[in-house]
Amino acid sequence: MTRRMVFIMGKQKPISRNSFLRIVTGLILGLVAWIWYNLTNFQTERENSLEFRHNQDVPMGISYFEKYYLYRTDRSVRAFLTQCTHAGCRIGMSTGAVLQCNCHGSQFDAETGKPLKGPAIKPLQEIECRFDKENGQWMVSLRPMGGKLS
Repeated sequence: MTRRMVFIMGKQKPISRNSFLRIVTGLILGLVAWIWYNLTNFQTERENSLEFRHNQDVPMGISYFEKYYLYRTDRSVRAFLTQCTHAGCRIGMSTGAVLQCNCHGSQFDAETGKPLKGPAIKPLQEIECRFDKENGQWMVSLRPMGGKLS
């Protein structure tokens, strides 16, 4: 049986086939994890650069979309992500101006995004929403207000 040799500080030390396979497997798994991490970051950056357009006639109250919702009052239109700040589940519409997470029951005020009932303690992430006078449309970007991801 042939043994593989590894040089450590000028001395030869035999390495078993089992150890060699563990090292190679670890390197391959590390490479796969690195590639996956970079691909998921690319997807997040790509999604955050998307802009969604809505006509000027956004209805009053809640307009719910998969990744975000719009809340219109007579004074403004605000946009929030539909990701619960407790465990990251999608929140859904509930009664009136209250949104509820179906995973653990957290409730949020739709107008402000503030939690009304736990376990969530952080408000929903507000995202960029502006009116483009040139096109007469509301522009929504998945980028958080202030440009920082939380």
